Amino acid sequence: MKIPNFKTEAGSNQYKDTVGRLIAPRVAEVLLENIGSHLENPLCKTILDLGCGPGTLTFQIANNFPQMKLTGVDSSESMITLAKSAVDKQGLKNVQFNQMEADHISFDPATFDLVLCNLAFPFFPKPHESMRGIFSVVRPGGTVHFTVPGRQTWNEFFEVASSVAGNMVSMARPFLSKFSQSEVLPEALSAAGFINITEKRVLLPFEFANGQSVLEFFAGLFSLMNHAPIHLKSELSAAIDRSYQEGFTMHYEAVIYSADRSK
Repeated sequence: MKIPNFKTEAGSNQYKDTVGRLIAPRVAEVLLENIGSHLENPLCKTILDLGCGPGTLTFQIANNFPQMKLTGVDSSESMITLAKSAVDKQGLKNVQFNQMEADHISFDPATFDLVLCNLAFPFFPKPHESMRGIFSVVRPGGTVHFTVPGRQTWNEFFEVASSVAGNMVSMARPFLSKFSQSEVLPEALSAAGFINITEKRVLLPFEFANGQSVLEFFAGLFSLMNHAPIHLKSELSAAIDRSYQEGFTMHYEAVIYSADRSK
């Protein structure tokens, strides 16, 4: 398994067609439910979408809250190009996108009432440095909300995979490493100066008709299993079909961390 370089055009398109289409929108819905009171607050006027990708979360808010001023930033020029193209097509006037590294947040202090980050934090190369920069651009009394994957993500699949192939799951090490990166977040928030840090976990079900459809899902998602031997993939598909004759459901664990900047 290899996680693509999202800064390239090919990597950006792969993200858009896989995580951006299948996972990010569903996690974004959970995040939006969690921040509804903030979006309805008339004092909340400026929002930063950090690691915005092609604008999945940004556009959902911009279309429903036209009074908001939204700024999306991403380190990938290709992602920003995709997002800007979508802005032009939708004719939105309350959105802007900029290319920016997560560890070099270059906005004026106390610019944003609300900072959101949907699934991008595990890819920040310098999480503590990024968090200090984020803290500086949140106004006193403002809030931040991050979503990251939890360790229960695809747990049902990895259980079957382990029963069939033992240590085969080591092939997914680059993916599994993102869980470790995600778990740095609470401490990074605290070290930067944020307070009232809370955690919420939601399991999102993904349903599949059979083992083959599961393998096809993972084939597109970061090429997981693409390098496994054909016989191993066949055994894994058969094992799923034997154990889950009525269909296979596995879950993505979305973890939401929220925090405040003191007034």
